[in-house]
Amino acid sequence: MNKRLDEMDDLRDMGRFPVPIYVGATGNVLMTIALTYLMRGRYGSSRTLPGWGGGVLLANLLPVFLLRSRMDEGTHFPQIEQMSFFTDQHKFARWVYAVASANMLFWISLSWTLFSRRRDGKALAGMLLLAFVCTFYPAWVRFFKSS
Repeated sequence: MNKRLDEMDDLRDMGRFPVPIYVGATGNVLMTIALTYLMRGRYGSSRTLPGWGGGVLLANLLPVFLLRSRMDEGTHFPQIEQMSFFTDQHKFARWVYAVASANMLFWISLSWTLFSRRRDGKALAGMLLLAFVCTFYPAWVRFFKSS
């Protein structure tokens, strides 16, 4: 069934994104984990975690709010499979942003917890590898199905 971005109503719809969307999302998660590693090293207090998580969400959602404020009834919503990474990120159904935010908070919390127990290059590499495999999973499935 063909759906447009604003018609997404099922979590499985997120599995229909073009590969560049997964590349961008995975890159965003990996960058956030690396920055969390640095934040945890510099500001080790657990009181820092809520502010850090909130700041990351704000940085990710503020452009969406601003771009959505410019949308009107003439706004074009492409089909999920044809969306563009750069021009359509703000056109998802609203619930998608909640899922993406929860996902980001999961990776921040898991990283912070790991880096509180063990903060070295192996822990960072392991967390980055885990996040890469998990976040890019829908693209992996698509790749191995077509092989």
